[in-house]
Amino acid sequence: MSNDDGMTPTEREQWLRDHGVQIESSADRRKAESALSGTDRPLSIIEQVQRLSISDATAAGENGVKFVYLPHDTSKKIETVCLPSRLVEALGPAGDIIPTYVKSFFADGRSIDEKIFKDQAAKQNLLGGDMEKFAANAKKEKLATVSEGEPAAKEEEKTTTTLSSSSLMNATAGGSTETFPLVRPSKTNKDEGVYIYLDEVGMLKHLPLNTRASQLAQQCGYHPAPNFYGDVFVGRVSSKPMLHNIDIESGDIMDATKEWIVRAPHENVLWQQAINEATGRSGETQPNHAGTEGVAAEATGNDGCSYTWLQNEEEVELTVPLIVDGDETVNKRLIKVNFLPQKVVVKYNNECKVEVELYSKIDVDGCTWTLDKKNLVITCEKARD
Repeated sequence: MSNDDGMTPTEREQWLRDHGVQIESSADRRKAESALSGTDRPLSIIEQVQRLSISDATAAGENGVKFVYLPHDTSKKIETVCLPSRLVEALGPAGDIIPTYVKSFFADGRSIDEKIFKDQAAKQNLLGGDMEKFAANAKKEKLATVSEGEPAAKEEEKTTTTLSSSSLMNATAGGSTETFPLVRPSKTNKDEGVYIYLDEVGMLKHLPLNTRASQLAQQCGYHPAPNFYGDVFVGRVSSKPMLHNIDIESGDIMDATKEWIVRAPHENVLWQQAINEATGRSGETQPNHAGTEGVAAEATGNDGCSYTWLQNEEEVELTVPLIVDGDETVNKRLIKVNFLPQKVVVKYNNECKVEVELYSKIDVDGCTWTLDKKNLVITCEKARD
């Protein structure tokens, strides 16, 4: 959000919480570490998953908020697990506590695949990860272990912000959780959001694809479906009266007719529209430039078809009408979107709807689309030099 949005810091923080953004302080992290390592600690997520082969984890001596374990191995059942009430009491009541709780599950000791690391470092595009963030974390870890008598400044000089696979392993050795929104809290969905929690460096560890997680994301309107690696978890939050975890069970994600899944594609479009409005500058005496700051611009593709577009520093959003007249319902199966480094081609029922030449390159692996009634909303991540 921009600093000139008219909100006070407190109002801005509340707006972020209301929209499902987790805000964690260093004090929160210290409290979490204490709660998870005490002598009277609750069952860890690793212990719960290990007991699934014997009995239901919710009957294994822990009570609390239910969430879902979604293994990559399709021969294994999707199971309901539990966020222990003792942990919620220690860390809560506010906040999404699942990322902290499941972090240890991802501390599996697996090494980073050097080839994949180099490919992704070149692209600067981790699924849910950020090279600069990991480099900063690795630097902090190294500075925290300066040997006695050696000045920190001297050690800092030896530490560069260039990330290596070994420093990335050090930074994520204790587990690193990434949160992927299947649907975010909003007024139209009773302020409830559903998220996937995954290993932030699962791809770099060369973990197997989790096809069931990708299918779930696709049902929620993500096209093409994003890739998830290794076992993941699915949890639900409510942002009212403050952000907190609420129950979701295995049946809630296995049944595609559940209301939250059916409504998710449209809810995601509404959320993006709200973000566009929220990031628009308030109190401007001059109109914003078309295509920026939340103001859509109209354009015509190479084939003469019209569309609208928006952009910011990181991405470009295109809105393409698939059916202009009539009451015909859009069939998702007839939609084909071809992402090229500097072009986007949209076809519906084998008819080219729009062909857009882009001024700068996009990262084709960071592109997706969502259907909003009769309009196709395409999001393209800009390529980094």
